[in-house]
Amino acid sequence: MATHPEPPPTVQEKVLIKTIALKKSFFLDKREISVLKGIDLTIAAGERIAICGESGAGKSTLLQIIGSLDKPSSGSVSFAGVDIFSRSERELARWRNSALGFVFQFHHLLPEFSALENVMTPALINGISMSEARGMANLLLQKVGLAARTGHKPGELSGGEQQRVALARALIMRPEAVLADEPTGNLDAGTSDEIVALLMECNREFNTTLLLVTHSQRLAQQMDRTIFIENGIILES
Repeated sequence: MATHPEPPPTVQEKVLIKTIALKKSFFLDKREISVLKGIDLTIAAGERIAICGESGAGKSTLLQIIGSLDKPSSGSVSFAGVDIFSRSERELARWRNSALGFVFQFHHLLPEFSALENVMTPALINGISMSEARGMANLLLQKVGLAARTGHKPGELSGGEQQRVALARALIMRPEAVLADEPTGNLDAGTSDEIVALLMECNREFNTTLLLVTHSQRLAQQMDRTIFIENGIILES
């Protein structure tokens, strides 16, 4: 029977992130503890993915390895077809700062810096001028509803406002992917909805891939696909 070649993928269907046989182990008192046990995962550009599972299942470890914040024991992670761990540490840090945006449950804002200064930091690290970085940060803070709070330090902001600053910081370099670990975990329902709406707007406007670790089924249901991890393996995707 004749076969017909598949049509080329659209922009949204192009593979952005791919893990192959990804494993991660730790040693505790000479005893090996396997956290990830061979993760094969393919994520398209612009796709919205929720990673769900019980505490200790390996969700955050997977996110950290994909974000190059940790290294696997074996296996590979490619981003746009390039093995991310083939880079030197310096190259990896530079790539991470420009290609990825991170949003964590506990914000990790610099307490001595204002909201504006926190958002500017990745741009300054990338060599963007002070004036241009300030303009970019002001626009993003306006976009997340904090135009009147740019000079406030994290301790002067509510939890929801701090998370908005963290999101603006994650977006300042127009990353290809945003990796978020329980981004709404410490927020009330109303504020959580606002943060999710901002993430979804980012996905629509910039075709930014979203990869979110969450316990919230409400958040997971808004994604394109949910990946369930149990004992270091993917059960369903």
